[in-house]
Parts: sequence; structure tokens; C-alpha cells
Amino acid sequence: MEKTVVVVGAGLAGMMAAHAAQGEGARVILIDRGTIGTGTNSSLSNGVFTGPTPLYSSDEYIRDTLQIGRMMNRESSVKLIAQKALASFDFLRSLGLDLVESANFYNVRSSRPDTIAGVTMVKKLAEKVKKLDRILIVTGFYVTEILRKKDEVYGVKGFDKTGREMSIHTSAVVLATGGAGAIYLRNDNQKGIMGQGYALAARTGLDLWDMEFVQFYPIVIAEPHLPSMLLYPPHPEEVKLVNAFGEDILKKYGMDDLNDAIMKKRDEFSAILFEETLVGKVYMDHRNVPLALWEKYPLSLLKKMKFDFQTQPVAISPAAHFFMGGVRTNEDGMTSLQGLFACGEVVWGLHGANRRGGNALTECVVFGNMAGYNAAQYAITRSLSPLHLKKAPENPVFYLPSPRGKLRELRQRIRGIAWNHGGIVRSEAGLREGLHKIEEMAGQLKKTACQIIADKIRKEDLLSAVFVLKAVLIASLARKESRGSFYRKDFPQEDNTNWRKNSCLAYDVRKNDFTLSHHEVINPTLLCD
Repeated sequence: MEKTVVVVGAGLAGMMAAHAAQGEGARVILIDRGTIGTGTNSSLSNGVFTGPTPLYSSDEYIRDTLQIGRMMNRESSVKLIAQKALASFDFLRSLGLDLVESANFYNVRSSRPDTIAGVTMVKKLAEKVKKLDRILIVTGFYVTEILRKKDEVYGVKGFDKTGREMSIHTSAVVLATGGAGAIYLRNDNQKGIMGQGYALAARTGLDLWDMEFVQFYPIVIAEPHLPSMLLYPPHPEEVKLVNAFGEDILKKYGMDDLNDAIMKKRDEFSAILFEETLVGKVYMDHRNVPLALWEKYPLSLLKKMKFDFQTQPVAISPAAHFFMGGVRTNEDGMTSLQGLFACGEVVWGLHGANRRGGNALTECVVFGNMAGYNAAQYAITRSLSPLHLKKAPENPVFYLPSPRGKLRELRQRIRGIAWNHGGIVRSEAGLREGLHKIEEMAGQLKKTACQIIADKIRKEDLLSAVFVLKAVLIASLARKESRGSFYRKDFPQEDNTNWRKNSCLAYDVRKNDFTLSHHEVINPTLLCD
């Protein structure tokens, strides 16, 4: 029988899954709402892969990843990465990527000084994927439902760019949809990354784990009319951060090195900068950087932007960057729903309470390959049902006013709620207020009728955003401590006695609500400091 695998999401994880599945003889349908590779968060990355190297052992990698995750990681996931990372990096090289080895990580060499390393990476991989005969690429398709019968998946449902509804029947689906960073007012994600995968999974009956843990990156452009882009390290020593009063922020808080603060004190640093932005704008000042450095990566990336970084400071802010929580899979990459696999940021386990820099891309390659390979193996005894198409209803003669303005307003308000109530600094009062506000937003959103496809997509995005934000707020309200990326102003200390536990949210479709439980972290190798 022919094996067929549907992969939802065409970032690094999705492309790796598709490549692995077709390598096992499966027919693959690779779906994305946008373009392959370049429309995803993978393209915005700095191309860094953390993992064992000749100078950095697997045991050291495991130890450091668990410590950074504050011992909330799923240890089996960390060990699996340590075991398979080197082979995965060799595989990337075989596909044409130029990986440069450092002491404890690898990084993609950008094709040009003015090109983000992630763009170089995804373009190269997309070229390879597009040439594979057994992969059918479907872009402009929005998945709205994972189809299940009892405990098995049987396909996905959605609509294409013309509004035509489509059900794709298959026995194996790989969910590679990314995270939800764009639900926040300040973020460095692609604007459509609003938690669609989490919502799809939970509405299909899967639990969501550790959704309170959201990582924020400290230095992202916050200048009006400029893209909300992460300013990539390393930063020259001449760069300064100043607050609204002209104070040198590093000196004010006893920090000696900007790059060290970003890499080793990221969460504390993000909280500091957030508090400073409440008083006034924070600026990054490049005016003393030597001219020669502007020709080198990563400063060379800034030359394309309509802003003179060499002569004037640029406003910056911390911003939502990465979700550590998500769906649980077994060591084959399959969820508790038979035939539904997952990989990449949508999956929980590897990162614990805080993601180690460079582990996101490593996770995408290792678990993307694993999910695709095992999805193909799972599908070996199952055949593809016919593809079902249903045309969208004919448009009426008279259109109702487009809700685009209303949807934009709701989007801004939802993102504001996320930032102000479920952001870097949280409290019981703020979280409760956020929950009240988001319930109100959900009611308004459901009543908003859409007449054109673009508005339908916007509404679906916002329904996912509301769903995920509610999960974040509920899980955050219950955790009475601060740990890793998670900071409660009213509970500022880490509490290993009571709270070294993973949160688990189960969604009840009939009640449209979550049930929260907590589970002891199993068999940690190390004790927290």
C-alpha cells in the first residue's frame, strides 16, 4: 500500500519531517498557509544549533540544558537530542548547508553579509525539498481542524486561498506549526504565528503542557515604522543601552558585558528592560561602533533598514520570542492520538522552564526527522482515502461591511492583554484581569462575521490567539513561584519544594474551558542549585 503523510507547517521542522517521510517511500503533502521556509520563524533565526561538539561532550550538553531549563525538562528528550544531534548536523551538511563549528554550538554561515542566516538556511532546504518528486507542496492553505475518529487521526480540514473547503484524508499527520509569539504586542515572530497548532491539538483532545513558560528576548527593535526585529548578537563592545534619563543601563544594574547579559541573564535582563520601558523609552546606541564593523554580520543586516543606526540611537524593547510548552509526544514523535505526530516549537519537553539558545533549531532537525520517519512507518499499513473538495458558498449579491477594521482593533487589544497581563512580569491581580478581558474579547470575536477570505484568516488567527492566551493565563495563575522564563512579581522566588512540577491543561470542548493539573517532574539527573 502507498504510504501518505500530511505535514502541516513548512519551517525547518516541517521540511525535515517531509524530507524524512519521503525518504521512507511515503507520498508527502507539505502544507503551509504561506511560502515554504521563508514565511516561517525559522527564516528569522540566527542559524545557531546547540549540541555536542568535539570540545563539548554529550554529558555536558545534557547537564547545561537541564540546568537552564531549571530541571523542568523532559529528560528523555534532552538525552535523545544529545544522542542524535551530531548525525543531524552531518545530514544538514549533506543538504548543502555550511555549518561552522564552535566550542559548544554550530552556526549556519550566511550566504551574504546582509542576509539573515536563517534565510540562507531555509532557502537552501526549500530548494532541496521542492525538487523531491514524492513531496506535493500546497501553499496558501489554512488548516482549521485535525480530523479524528475515536483514537486515530484520519486527516485535516481547512480552506485554500479562494475559500474552497478541503478535507485531506490520510492516516498520518505531522504537526509542525510553530509557537505563538505573535499573540504578544511586542514580539519578534512572523505576524501569523498565533498558536494555531496548540489550538488544533487541544481541540482534538490533546493536553497542553507548561504553557505558562514563554521566553522573551531582551533586545528587539521598537522604533515606530520599523519591523519588530531581533537585534542579533554578538554586539560590539562600543554599543550602549540607555534609558529615558540617559543612564547606562548595564552600569546601573551592575552588568559588565551586553552579550553576557543576553546569553547568561536573559530573563533577568528582559525583566529589567521591561521595567525601564514602563518609565520611558530604552535605546540602543551604536554611534561609537567602528565603521569597519558595519560591513560584517550581523551589523551588516541593518544597512537595508530605513533608519540610520550609525548616527542615532534606536528604540528597543524586550519581546516575546519562544514558547517552551506544547503537546506531548512519545520518543517516536507521536502524540496520544494515533497517527498524529508533532515536532518543533509546538512540542513540549526539551526546554523545561527556559529554552537554551540554539536548542530550537537543533530540536527542529532531530525531532523533525524523527517525526517524519516514524509517520511514514506508521502509515505503511494504511491507505489514503480520496481527497474531498467542497466549494465555498457563493458570495451574496450585497456584501456586509468588511469587519477588517474591527478585526484589527481586536487583534491589537488581544496582543495588549497578552503583553500587559501575561507578559514578562505577572501577578495574580494582573492575570485575573487578563482572563476577564480575554473572555470578553472571545465573545466579541465570535460575533464578528467575515465576508472575504482575508478576514476569515484574520478571525481564525485571533480565535487561536484567544485560545492560547487563555491557556497561558490559567497556567500562570496557578504557579505560585518564579522559575526560568516565568516571573511572578508576587512570588519572586523559585520554590522547588512545592512547584518543581509540570502543568497540564486539558480542554473540554463542551464547556469551552480548561482543566488544570500538575505532575511531578520524573527522574531528574541533577538537583537544582
